[in-house]
Amino acid sequence: MSKRNSNNVGNTLFNYFTRTPPSNKKLKPSNESNNDSSTSKLDSPKSSKVESNKRERQPTPPDVNNTLDDSDKDIPVSSKKRKRIRLNPVDSDDSDAENKEVKTPSETKDTLHKRLQDSFKYDPNESPKSSKEKKASVNGKSKAQAKPIEQETAAPAEDGDWVHCKLDWLKPEKIRDANKRRPDHPDYDPTTLYVPPDFYITQTPGHKQWWDMKSAHFDCVLFFKVGKFYELYHMDAAVGVNELGFSYMKGQFAHSGFPESAYGRMASTLVSKGYKVARVEQTETPEMMQERCKKLGQTSKNDKVVRREICQVSVRGAQVCGLQDSGPADATAVYLLAIAEEECNGCSTYGVCFVDTSIGQFHLGQFQDDKHSSRLLTTLAHFPPALLVYDRKHTSVRSIKLLSTHCHSARREPLSMWSPDKTLKTLSEKYYRTNADGNWPEGLKRFLHEGDALGLTPATECYLAIKALGGCVAYLSQCLLDIQILDMAQFNEYCPPDVVNMTLTPEDKAQNQWRGGNTMVLDAVTLRNLRIVNDEGCLYDKLNFCSTAMGKRLLYQWVCSPSCSLSVIKQRQQAVKTLLDNQELCQDAKNILTTLPDLERLLAKVHALGNLKRSQNHPDGRAIFYEERTYSKRKVLDFISVLQGFTAGLKLNELFSDTESELLKNLTQFTPDGKFPDYRDTLKFFKEAFNQQEAEKEGRILPGRGVDQEYDAALAQIQQIQDELKEYLVEQEKYFKCRLSYVGTDKKRYQLEVPQNSAAKAGSEYHLEGARKGFKRFSTAETKNFLARMIAAEDQKSSILRDLSRRILEKFSSHYTQWEAAVNCLATLDVLMSLAEYARQQTGNICLPDVTYDSNTKPYIKIVEGRHPCIPIVDEFIPNDTSLGDGGSLLLLTGPNMGGKSTLMRQVGLLTVLAHLGSYVLAEECSLSIVDRIFTRLGAADDILSGQSTFLLEMNETAAIVKHATQHSLVLLDELGRGTSTYDGTAIACAVCAALAERGCRCVFSTHYHALVRYVAALPGLTLGHMACMVETEETDTDDIPEETITFLYKLTPGSCPKSYGFNAARLAGIPKDITQRAQRISKNLEKEATCARAFRDIFKNTDASGLRELLSSLTI
Repeated sequence: MSKRNSNNVGNTLFNYFTRTPPSNKKLKPSNESNNDSSTSKLDSPKSSKVESNKRERQPTPPDVNNTLDDSDKDIPVSSKKRKRIRLNPVDSDDSDAENKEVKTPSETKDTLHKRLQDSFKYDPNESPKSSKEKKASVNGKSKAQAKPIEQETAAPAEDGDWVHCKLDWLKPEKIRDANKRRPDHPDYDPTTLYVPPDFYITQTPGHKQWWDMKSAHFDCVLFFKVGKFYELYHMDAAVGVNELGFSYMKGQFAHSGFPESAYGRMASTLVSKGYKVARVEQTETPEMMQERCKKLGQTSKNDKVVRREICQVSVRGAQVCGLQDSGPADATAVYLLAIAEEECNGCSTYGVCFVDTSIGQFHLGQFQDDKHSSRLLTTLAHFPPALLVYDRKHTSVRSIKLLSTHCHSARREPLSMWSPDKTLKTLSEKYYRTNADGNWPEGLKRFLHEGDALGLTPATECYLAIKALGGCVAYLSQCLLDIQILDMAQFNEYCPPDVVNMTLTPEDKAQNQWRGGNTMVLDAVTLRNLRIVNDEGCLYDKLNFCSTAMGKRLLYQWVCSPSCSLSVIKQRQQAVKTLLDNQELCQDAKNILTTLPDLERLLAKVHALGNLKRSQNHPDGRAIFYEERTYSKRKVLDFISVLQGFTAGLKLNELFSDTESELLKNLTQFTPDGKFPDYRDTLKFFKEAFNQQEAEKEGRILPGRGVDQEYDAALAQIQQIQDELKEYLVEQEKYFKCRLSYVGTDKKRYQLEVPQNSAAKAGSEYHLEGARKGFKRFSTAETKNFLARMIAAEDQKSSILRDLSRRILEKFSSHYTQWEAAVNCLATLDVLMSLAEYARQQTGNICLPDVTYDSNTKPYIKIVEGRHPCIPIVDEFIPNDTSLGDGGSLLLLTGPNMGGKSTLMRQVGLLTVLAHLGSYVLAEECSLSIVDRIFTRLGAADDILSGQSTFLLEMNETAAIVKHATQHSLVLLDELGRGTSTYDGTAIACAVCAALAERGCRCVFSTHYHALVRYVAALPGLTLGHMACMVETEETDTDDIPEETITFLYKLTPGSCPKSYGFNAARLAGIPKDITQRAQRISKNLEKEATCARAFRDIFKNTDASGLRELLSSLTI
């Protein structure tokens, strides 16, 4: 890790020791006040003297105490030893800096190089000057001098002694936001900070600049650019020390930092720990500042500091792939989710907008929810947000509690959302007004009112969706990511899986007439109960053998929303079988996919780097980067990586040319045989547009002819001038009757060098420019014209070259639709190969399920020798047969505690999910009709944050089942009613069981209420089953109750189980023997009483004499 050594003072230490100072004029120290101790100078340098071109240009030393010194040049110094003046920081103001000079320390440059490398692990040779700085320093032009101030070398303060810890207005009992509101005010804004005006007066311009930014971004850690380093001050410095392992610099205020090259690593580390990081860049050089001040004439103290701007705010959920940082650390999608809400009659209507900023695709939707917010919870489970944005004033308390409960790991940002009208107006004016066709992005048109030709009115049913989009755009604008992401114009409609999707094909509509959806509904409860995602050992982890990042993201969406389209399932099954049967083919394809980078994110990155609007209007376009060469190389390498990735993708076309799978053909073959985009000509153009090896080496793209018209025109202009120069030289040779040549460099080029003996022919139109032995040099009006034209042409060429990489990337990104289609094909192939690899890894029986749909056939599930897909492979695992629908749609399951009931229920649910994915399942045989939704009520727990007891939570989940289950659903209910009294629980379980049996949905209903078996056993469509066990009773000579030893057989057996054998579980848990025996006695007495009561009821109901005699004889008391 790059750290700043505590013995080094100032971020520009290297520059300090590698510069020649101006004349030595000592400053007298003065006393400091407490406030002044925080104003150690952070300001820019002042004016500089112009040196002779013949002398070595040596910049002035920076103000070591002034940690925001803005002059930072890599200029070698002489080894002459000089003394350094130590000055008090209070006297080092910008207004006094012009004539102050210090001596360089007695250290050689080589020694400093090694010390800095050891201290920062940073090679200064890898930090070239910016192009602006190089231009400003040509021919020894003036350089701005830094203030020669060295920070006091007092021992570092203790953590509680830093200046920011002593500021009264920063203490919790005094802190206010920028509008002077206290935290207890309903409109308090924790992202801003009030800084008293009298404090500003004590600050130097550099410090004032920092406090201005901190005041507006109090929730951010500022990475404040000073020369080649990012500096952290005050409370931010403490974060750097505690979280990044930095060392404090010496001084009275907290200060730490790191070199520019380490930004990506440092920022991603803080973001992963939940911090919000703002990157502050210098947007002018000291020379540019000097020029600005000259134009102003009258300048104030605050004018004499280089301009800085916040260029990016990074937070988990709002990260992008850029040149300085690589975006999210892992392959999983990271979402920013904005929510807008309206309440009515205890229920809410939600508008949602979520975006994975690393890819740049927006998803918008609006839906009416129930009082439990079931659809919103399902959305949160399918697209887990890392960052939540919601309206500060118009979000219900219930929804805020819900978000806190179910998104506890997400960062929540309340803000004042734009109205839908303002959202559309902003989008129209700022982002999409320059569209070539003048139209809105295609994906947004669905959300606009048809009667408004300008598109500035949202559709009535999309009002909240547009408002949520406004929340996303506003937040991205605060992070300065809006231009980069919105320019991609990728908008998709989001529809909750249980809402009718009107975009279905006629075939799917006919097939799915029972619900209208094309994917199975797995709500948040079911995803959690079946452990499908986001859990150790979940189904997603078991299936994930993907080779690409985009494949992993697609697999996650597949397992959250399995297909309900019979044609899709059948095509996937055929593809997976082909891949499983041909291991060599699968391995060859895997070798290709393994080489692919994350093309989905790289496409977004390439689009951003090629964005003209961003390069012109974004602060990064004005920023001064000292690692510019490094970033340029990185840009080129990323582009080459994209080209190589799409080149590798073409190999799959030949590899799968003979496949019989219709889906594999679609994913790998060009039209008309498949649907893989034929981008061969486009790719060839970009691969031949430049020399890749040279580009990797030089860090820039030099295109060949025909790639860029403007560049070709500039080259043609230069060539034309060169041809004219040759013709003119021939004319002059004829005139002088001797051989001539052009001499001179830079602005003295194209001088005619004429031999001495022929120079007498030069008339008045020839101007003598110089001479050497035997030759004279002349210029003419023509040569001066050639020079002026050549300089203009070369400047034009240089200007084009500076922007050429961006233009090539922009041209590449103009084919985004083609590249995106290819990425989708590659990701889908990767997921199918992952399913095939999952099947290959299994031992024991596996099969492809026979999935059917017939509206005239009763829904069914039949599994023979099925096994749980997420339980580790063990020889002792007992497979089970399960049948629902043929003999009865509802299986009432009983059995001993720990006998395997819950495992069997989860097994049925997970095998059903696998079947709808098109995957192999762990069974000897498996057949089922389409399942539209899986409901689960498993486990028992309360929800303290939402104020729901165990039983209330149980009833809420049961209510959703009773309300939404259809005959095509699969319901898994485990021990319903156990959260309340025995009689109430039994009664509720009985009523729900009867309702589900009557509805005809496939259901596994487990219970320990054995009375329930008697009440519902006769219901039509109900079958009884239990998890078998073997009971061994140990007789004793004493009066103690015999101990029962239970051996679980884990086998589903017809009929009901007479007991639950709970005492066996108690004994296994370690409850003392005397307690369990006492409990058994009580249980036996209660059982006798219940048996007698039941017998007497039957006696009074039975009027047959023979029946009465039978009852009395069986009654034992």
